[in-house]
Amino acid sequence: MATASADIGHVTVRVDLFLTGELEVATTPRRAPAETGALRACTLRALRTMCRGLMVTGLGSYTPAIGSAAGNRFAQTGYQFHAPNTMAFGGRCSISFAQSCECGMVTVTGEVLYSLDVTALPHNGRMPEDDGPGRQNAWFLRYEEELASIGMLVLAGVPIAPGRLVGATGRDGQRADSTSPENDSPIP
Repeated sequence: MATASADIGHVTVRVDLFLTGELEVATTPRRAPAETGALRACTLRALRTMCRGLMVTGLGSYTPAIGSAAGNRFAQTGYQFHAPNTMAFGGRCSISFAQSCECGMVTVTGEVLYSLDVTALPHNGRMPEDDGPGRQNAWFLRYEEELASIGMLVLAGVPIAPGRLVGATGRDGQRADSTSPENDSPIP
């Protein structure tokens, strides 16, 4: 969903944010009937809004904080070391915002899982030696000062383009299935 990197002398740090799960995206058209293509464009713009204004602080700690201009709330539940040089911080992200567009109002809500992957790549090309069972603590001890020196990192959004929208609501408020027997393809 978003990524950033920082070169801090002898270490390059890469931060990647991933979201996994499903969100409910509802579009309320200003005027009926609304063109399906225009509604899809509004929906995709709203989804891309989630990627804007993402900031990470506290990279040198066991609990980095993620801020979002869209108001998404991130709650960390743990972290896990991925050899040889990545720490993955995971948890839940609550999303709830509305955005106006030329077609109407788009509302995005839901709770998804997130993973904030922080990778430290030494410039000397040497991969860290296997520190055995204490690898997580060794990773923090090895990179905490470099990571703390970053302060705040602004993540750049990676465009979201879902393969398909899975449902729509008609003018009468009734949910329409994404596929029909006559047309066995997703809503465009």
